[in-house]
Amino acid sequence: MKCGTTKALVATLIQEASAGLEGLQLDEVDVSERPDVAVKYGVMSTPAIAINGRLEFSGVPREAALRARLRAAAAAGARR
Repeated sequence: MKCGTTKALVATLIQEASAGLEGLQLDEVDVSERPDVAVKYGVMSTPAIAINGRLEFSGVPREAALRARLRAAAAAGARR
């Protein structure tokens, strides 16, 4: 993560975008400590957000775009 401000912004964005969605598991990974995770998901810059094993965002996403992807992931999980 580039800086504390960006880290806090992304955490707040994820919290707001996932509000009301059930069945989501959120994990935060510091790729400087876990470069294997960065390689696995193809992370080239931070912040980056992967959903269901797929890199979806590099950089800070718009809340609406993140919410849409999280809703789709939650709906897919509910159908399993």
